[in-house]
Amino acid sequence: MLLNNEPIIEEIKREIKIYIEMNENENTSTQNLWDTVKAVLRGKFIAIQAHLKKQEKSQLNNLTLHLKKLEKEEMKNPRVSRRKEIIKIRAEIN
Repeated sequence: MLLNNEPIIEEIKREIKIYIEMNENENTSTQNLWDTVKAVLRGKFIAIQAHLKKQEKSQLNNLTLHLKKLEKEEMKNPRVSRRKEIIKIRAEIN
């Protein structure tokens, strides 16, 4: 979950502070300010989630490629240490 990640919480706090400082004035009602802050945060959360998902997918692809390479090597020349690494990577993928 995003709100369990301390760097993300700090980024959101900064985003709120900057947005309010830039947009709070006597012509803006509190309700309008709050509604726009919610919309901005919603967009920010969507962007962060998309970025995290992209990172996760990339990491999974890298693990899969590494696993295939190790399995190919294991077929040619079996080793206990390599077998343990294959098991470890499979566990990470699942």
